[in-house]
Amino acid sequence: CLDVDECSSNSTLCGPSSVCTNLPGKYSCSCLPGFFSPGVWSPEKPEAFKCTGVPFKCKEDVMPNNEWVQLCQDGAAVKPKYVSFCAVMNATFSVLDDACKKTTAVSLKNTAERFASVIEKTFTRSSFTKEEISTLATVLLKSVESTTLASFLKPSANVSQTIQTEYLDIESKVINKGCTEEDETFNLKAKGDKMKIWCSTIKESESTGISGVAFVSFEHMESVLDERFFQDPQTPWANSKRKLKMNSRIVSGIITGEKKEGFSKPVIYTLENIQPKQNFESPICVSWNTDGKGGRWTPSGCVTLEASETHTVCSCNQMVNLAVIMASGELTMEFALFVISHVGTIFSLVCLAVAIITFLLCRTIRNHNTYIHLHLCVCLFLANLLFLTGADKTHHQIGCAIIAGFLHYLFLACFFWMLVEAVMLFLMVRNLKVVNYFSSHNIKMLHLCAFGYGLPGLVVFVAANIHPQGYGMYNRCWLNTEKGFIWSFLGPVCTIIVVNSILLTWTLGILRQKLSSLNDEVSTLKDTRLLTFKAFAQIFILGCSWVLGIFQIGPIAGIMAYLFTVINSLQGAFIFLIHCLLNRQVREAYSRCITGKTKPGSQTSGISLSSVPSASKTV
Repeated sequence: CLDVDECSSNSTLCGPSSVCTNLPGKYSCSCLPGFFSPGVWSPEKPEAFKCTGVPFKCKEDVMPNNEWVQLCQDGAAVKPKYVSFCAVMNATFSVLDDACKKTTAVSLKNTAERFASVIEKTFTRSSFTKEEISTLATVLLKSVESTTLASFLKPSANVSQTIQTEYLDIESKVINKGCTEEDETFNLKAKGDKMKIWCSTIKESESTGISGVAFVSFEHMESVLDERFFQDPQTPWANSKRKLKMNSRIVSGIITGEKKEGFSKPVIYTLENIQPKQNFESPICVSWNTDGKGGRWTPSGCVTLEASETHTVCSCNQMVNLAVIMASGELTMEFALFVISHVGTIFSLVCLAVAIITFLLCRTIRNHNTYIHLHLCVCLFLANLLFLTGADKTHHQIGCAIIAGFLHYLFLACFFWMLVEAVMLFLMVRNLKVVNYFSSHNIKMLHLCAFGYGLPGLVVFVAANIHPQGYGMYNRCWLNTEKGFIWSFLGPVCTIIVVNSILLTWTLGILRQKLSSLNDEVSTLKDTRLLTFKAFAQIFILGCSWVLGIFQIGPIAGIMAYLFTVINSLQGAFIFLIHCLLNRQVREAYSRCITGKTKPGSQTSGISLSSVPSASKTV
């Protein structure tokens, strides 16, 4: 009797992700680690055996590529200073190895208890360096995720498991029949923390075979894996200036699918505050990022929806290891900038309101230029008002994105109206010989409005379609600086600044040439200095202050931040100063309004940027 080795003769006999074992007179099939078959292997019904995956990882997949970990794995004599580190690392890998090699059901309770022992040794009496803590935490978090996923391979008859230990709680749900409705939600709780996930999110995760979710809450880890590991990519210069503290347990959201981020509906985490939130504190939802060296807390991917005295609600578009860091509102650099910005913006709003009323009611200065100034002031007024009242409304993700979109549009509209103003100024000065130049060339305000409002709308429309997630950040409703999306604003702004600088420099050259040829009566008025001042001030108004925002890096970042905040928040006041207080006709109108007197006879005008010389003088 000759035994045939069926496994050798047909490598695909058991199907993908499986192992074929030759036995006397027969063969047997089993799944590779990380895969599970809902049907038991039987030679009579081989089609019932099909290995489907749960993407858990073994030691080789989670092991960091650094010198310390390699020393622990080499088996050679470990230096005394690394003995404790290697002991904890090897204990973590031991739990993970058992889950990877196990052919029977993984006991979630046993693995949780073993991980609790690791947490106690690592995070309750820690003597490790910051780098060692980062490495150990990364390995532990990944190992807990992998062993939890391994427990889904041969799940308990009970579709939901709740494991409670002193140092971590786990709740898992096996979704046997799949999701029945798109809007159905699954709510999981561990210790005092909660996670809500939509059915559509589970479908998007691309689970094959078994679908399941789990939620883990760790006790005491936050005391060691604390705010020292926080790094904010949006404002790195401010990190050392803010008073930060960890104010929640560290939690983990786990899902059986391959896809872990970019969900259409966010995962909602409700975390219990360790200490009651104070009025001057702002919570930041942060996730553990291991892309760089070791790991760090970063706000990327999560926003704070709402915060009460006892709980903080976070919204994340990914399954993450999450915590809440509380930023104190004491008088730090960030808070000082906040005060300066808001006081300056309120002052600018008052100035812009007066300027708008002036341009609407002062008949003596009505012309194309004042209409341009009017639209510019209206856009800037609305932008500043929306910034003041809505830029901090980050608790609602969609609402914050809408606010950011409107701010994007309104500030861009300001710059495009400033470009219109510079072009019209250039045309006026170039054609000083032509009396009432605008009227003779039939330039309609409708055309200017199409340019001033239409082009910024086009920019926002294109930007929103290319990267709709670019609107809104965790700490303010503005454009996200990740993936270069901020350049959808800075690109047009810098272009307009360059064009305006060229036009106004050219305008100054023409003014110098033409004013030098005026008769003595006009030249002695010395309005050339006023024109020069206004032209340079106009360049400033047209956006040079925004250039300072680009240079908020390195050692000069703090200075640039103050300059940018002060100048930009007072932009409305500068416009009022240039186009109202430094305009002779406007000052005379203000004087008449205050005194109640009317000026008899015709009114003469000084040469200014806001009006064309309409007197019948020839130049």
